[in-house]
Amino acid sequence: MEWVIVLLLLGMLPAYVAMAKGRNFLLWWFYGTVLFVFAMFHAIALKPAEKNLLYYGRRYCPHCHKIVDYDARECEFCNGELTPLKRD
Repeated sequence: MEWVIVLLLLGMLPAYVAMAKGRNFLLWWFYGTVLFVFAMFHAIALKPAEKNLLYYGRRYCPHCHKIVDYDARECEFCNGELTPLKRD
């Protein structure tokens, strides 16, 4: 019976990583409890959600899909021109 508690606690690791990237904690907790090894690698490989990036002042470059500053006018990776975004 102790292994059930251990699985429930281990499921929180990928859920926490995914939550930090803007994903649903409960769904990832269930996924991590059932398939811990796969969920952990999957959570680490996830890209941050777009809404989460905007909160931290970052965004994706539309040309190379790398993360750049919100106010950047040129991508530092591909030197592509970026349109300025309006702040709400």
